[in-house]
Amino acid sequence: MDFASHCVLTLGTRPLGTGRHLLALLLGVGLLWVTSLAAQVPVSSALERGKALYEQNCAVCHGVDGRADTAVGHLLNPPPRNFTDLIETGRLTTDRMYQAIKEGRRGTAMPSWDQVLTEMEIGDVIDYVHNFALVGRAAPFPAEKLSLEIGRRIYLKNCASCHGESGKGDTETAKVLKPPPRDFTDPIRMARLDDGRIFLAIFRGKPGTAMGGWRDLLAPAEIIDLMRYVRTLAAPLPPGMRPGELDFLVGKQIYQLYCVGCHGERGNGQTVLGRQLRPHPRDFTSPAEMKSKDDQQLAQSVVRGIHGTAMSPWEGLLNKDDVRRVIVFIRQSFAPGRSAPLEKSR
Repeated sequence: MDFASHCVLTLGTRPLGTGRHLLALLLGVGLLWVTSLAAQVPVSSALERGKALYEQNCAVCHGVDGRADTAVGHLLNPPPRNFTDLIETGRLTTDRMYQAIKEGRRGTAMPSWDQVLTEMEIGDVIDYVHNFALVGRAAPFPAEKLSLEIGRRIYLKNCASCHGESGKGDTETAKVLKPPPRDFTDPIRMARLDDGRIFLAIFRGKPGTAMGGWRDLLAPAEIIDLMRYVRTLAAPLPPGMRPGELDFLVGKQIYQLYCVGCHGERGNGQTVLGRQLRPHPRDFTSPAEMKSKDDQQLAQSVVRGIHGTAMSPWEGLLNKDDVRRVIVFIRQSFAPGRSAPLEKSR
């Protein structure tokens, strides 16, 4: 969702009794066609990602150069912040920037972006905005390198005792923990971890594990720094592995973890538990059963569960990519005539 759409959705639910709200709403509608033209170019570095997100969502008010010298900016009261003003930005801490983007700012045209940008994307925008203040003076660290260095120091100080300096989770402390700490070097397991999952695991901790919450010790921006560094610990995918193969392997792990107890290693539901259930679990090897549901219907069954059966809803535990990948695994593994893939892989 771009800025104009976000303005319409945000302000459209507010009373339009004030001229400022009405003006902002009309500006949002008028700019909808402009911001929809923002290029959706794949980018890799945090700085490039931040630049793309900023230009798509922020530049309409704050300006491409961060000076807020835009037609929209001149109409707003209070005006948007000038990110090139060293005095203004000198009072602007990273945490305040995070809060402003996440929650918006009351009494201004700055809406909340909580439902639009992920935690990592907010961090990317913050780092890109920091670069405006560095124009005309030497920076001791580029924003992305600074973030990684902060994350590295936090990791070595607080995380390495369990997860290991390399991220493999093979320390002496880890050997006595049940369940063991996560191996951050495994690219297949790391593919399951979206930004929201990692952020909440650090912020809140994980019940039933030795992972405690760090909300009282780390600021949100520091958690983002740590997330970025943890991402660098993952080993590259095996040479030649395509995205579809990665989806299959991640889906296989999810199936083994959550589905095999009822549906079985062969996918036919013939397990000790599955035989006791009424109705029986879906037989993934049955052409008739599998043709009766398309992928969207299967996804709904996973997310919402199936009323009147033992199939419970998995929403909240599995994200959209998890659901998509487990369906990829089921579709490719249990077609008639295939051998049991879980047994072959042992």
